[in-house]
Amino acid sequence: MKKFRLAGALVGGVALVGLANSPALAATDVTVYGASAKTGCPNSSAAHFASYGEVFTVYDKCAEGLSAVVKVDVAPYQSNGGYDFAIWNPNGADGSPVTVNKSYAEGTGVCMQAGAGEYRSGEWGYWGYWSCGTA
Repeated sequence: MKKFRLAGALVGGVALVGLANSPALAATDVTVYGASAKTGCPNSSAAHFASYGEVFTVYDKCAEGLSAVVKVDVAPYQSNGGYDFAIWNPNGADGSPVTVNKSYAEGTGVCMQAGAGEYRSGEWGYWGYWSCGTA
């Protein structure tokens, strides 16, 4: 009977060591850039998702008369180019960035695509590539 208790304690101890050494679910920040139509200005916009606190920040990177915008798609992902919401920064290249705080469960996927457009009309384009992170 003593052998079984010792073996059980040893197996339990090894299992706890294995759990302690397993990696935690790592959150991943992401930054995306929108294309630009202005010569000498490589990016019209940039957006950053900070996984700690789930904070989106949108920057206008080019004084070309357009506003920065980012499309955000949160898992479960939309199909056919869909997205959950957009964040605009109409403050201009010399203005402050726009920050939006959200709250997602740990491990939730977040994808973004930055671009530029006319804030008042809502027309947009100059999209960069989609990139994804994790809350």
